[in-house]
Amino acid sequence: MQKIISLIILLLLVTSKITAMSNDTIYYDCREKLSFDTIPYMMKDQAFLDGLNELQMMLNDEKHYSLKRAEYIVESAYSGGKMDYEKFCYDIDSIAYILKRFIEVNNIRQYKTAPNFALFEYFTKPSPMNGNKAFSYDFEDFTGKNDFRKLFITKVMDTHTGQCTSLPLYYKILCDELGGQSSLAFAPKHMYVKHIGEDGKWVNIELTNGHFVRDEWQIQTHGISTEAIRNGVFLTALSDKENIALMITQLGKAYQQKYDSWDYFPLRCAEEVLKVLPNFCDALVLKLCVHQQLGYDYLNKEGQVRTHHSDYNCAEFQRMMNTLDRLGYSQKTDEEYKQSVEKALKDI
Repeated sequence: MQKIISLIILLLLVTSKITAMSNDTIYYDCREKLSFDTIPYMMKDQAFLDGLNELQMMLNDEKHYSLKRAEYIVESAYSGGKMDYEKFCYDIDSIAYILKRFIEVNNIRQYKTAPNFALFEYFTKPSPMNGNKAFSYDFEDFTGKNDFRKLFITKVMDTHTGQCTSLPLYYKILCDELGGQSSLAFAPKHMYVKHIGEDGKWVNIELTNGHFVRDEWQIQTHGISTEAIRNGVFLTALSDKENIALMITQLGKAYQQKYDSWDYFPLRCAEEVLKVLPNFCDALVLKLCVHQQLGYDYLNKEGQVRTHHSDYNCAEFQRMMNTLDRLGYSQKTDEEYKQSVEKALKDI
């Protein structure tokens, strides 16, 4: 009986700590050394807070879905809320108008894949549509580790270069503007485009090399397990809700890169997604990374002293690891991914 009472008291203490984490937040304006405690903290950046609030509303069906708006939210938050939404929309709408004209001039409007055909021409072949400059892969800082703006579609529009985040996002946003059908899909450390062909079968578009590829190519190139495919981790077309979940995790990553801080904001981004989509791997990985860094910070400051907070943090880290392992999730290092892209460019 005494052991049971002690266990109940311990659970109440842990619960009180978790409640504090979700209800109280310390905002700080500079990167001075903070005492390590159980109260979450983050930079006081209203653009990121407002952006997360709007994306949450999309995720929870309280606001109209728009991937274009979601991308703008991430880019604007990173720039301190100084981006002009009207100009952002104008730039995209201008390209969409050119693509619509291409469809009309070529008399292919009757085909449901007309937007996909126009977009493939726009991305892969020099023509008046793209200023005679096709789009290509940018290997410089392709993860956005040094400058997160490398992953933005505004950078793609300006330079006609991007990587496996920005190129598929730009394609998907333009396809939505054209009223076409397309989906984003994941592979390890990779994203690409899928759409349904005229025959009703899925078509994979690999914008890193400008070619159509089969699922088998993705599996072989990226080493995808059967378990991951069965659980919908990789090769599965993302839903609108999952697209917004992706943008919320992108917002968390943008914050982390801007402030070089694994604090409460990226953790909150991950947890808001996981409330709705508990197996969304991008959010699981983001949450895992936050708990991992919190663990390092705690050990560096407190050493091997156990507290309710350190136990909770360790348990959450292990829970993320176990969930990702159960789903068959796998990942590549930056160098491994770079090598796979370089090989793809040579092979095709």
